[in-house]
Amino acid sequence: MQMAELAAELADGMFPTEVVAEVSDVDGRTVTFIAPSTRVVRRTNGRGQVRVRVVQQGSRGLVVELPGDVYGAVRYIEVPLSAVSN
Repeated sequence: MQMAELAAELADGMFPTEVVAEVSDVDGRTVTFIAPSTRVVRRTNGRGQVRVRVVQQGSRGLVVELPGDVYGAVRYIEVPLSAVSN
């Protein structure tokens, strides 16, 4: 699977090794998730990018795999093409 950078609003997590990320899916719904800080790219003024796996081309955007929890559970969402860069 290919990796890409997903634009996100970012805030500090409960622990220094994590961030809280907020993104919008193709329907405009807000999706919030915890990401390891090692997945964050170019964080400035509460915005940045989170490295995600691109699963496939969706009907209206890209289906991406959001970082999982400590037990390995992951979540898939479809995001607009404009929110993703390589």
